[in-house]
Amino acid sequence: MSNLIPSKVERDRIRADKQRQILLFLLAEGFSIVAVLALLLNMTPNGVQRIVRRMEKSGLIKSHTVDFELSAWNLKIWGLTPTGALLATDMNEDPKFFEVGRIKPITIAHSLALQRVKVVALSFGWEQWESSSRMLKKANESRSEWIQVPDTVARSPKGRKVAIELERTAKTPKRYVEILANYAEMISMGVIDEVVYVCPEQLTTRLERLFHRIEKIIFKGRVITVPENLLSRFYFISYEKWETDSHKM
Repeated sequence: MSNLIPSKVERDRIRADKQRQILLFLLAEGFSIVAVLALLLNMTPNGVQRIVRRMEKSGLIKSHTVDFELSAWNLKIWGLTPTGALLATDMNEDPKFFEVGRIKPITIAHSLALQRVKVVALSFGWEQWESSSRMLKKANESRSEWIQVPDTVARSPKGRKVAIELERTAKTPKRYVEILANYAEMISMGVIDEVVYVCPEQLTTRLERLFHRIEKIIFKGRVITVPENLLSRFYFISYEKWETDSHKM
């Protein structure tokens, strides 16, 4: 019976592993909240609260409460201290720690929703997930390839390189024509294989129909009819479906 109870050495190993996961996640994402970290670690929020408080006392992470204007709502977010960033960063890279001034309240909801999408995907076998900041850096270095900059890019369980767009609100139809044309060029160059739009339930079907109503795009400087096989590379899925079916992509 005693063999079922983890030894102190084993408990310390598990605790260190969870702390390491938190450090690496915060390094990639810049900041997060307890609810997302709980999903990442497959733990209860209370359990994660104990871990982050311990890490805070150790000087590895720090918290900041974001107050939203014209609202009584606030949110506690967590990020790396310079010490935590140094421990999480590869030796040949400069450590990037949490700076409150870089956080824009207007983009926090989008960032956290994308983090949830990421955590779910990783649990289903998605790999090579690019953070938004790394994605922007890559795009700036190679504009000829990254004509359209997605929220992120990852490798699906089927081995396909997928551009992922988290679409919380709709853009204009004209903008989607431009986006479809940009992705058409990227697919033709082999930069990506497919595009997935993750949306609120009420937007998913409407957005898919909007894309399928597009008849012509500008492709390599010429106006062409949208190829039938192009839209077969586009998928539209709700948040709820993503949490159960993202492994099928």
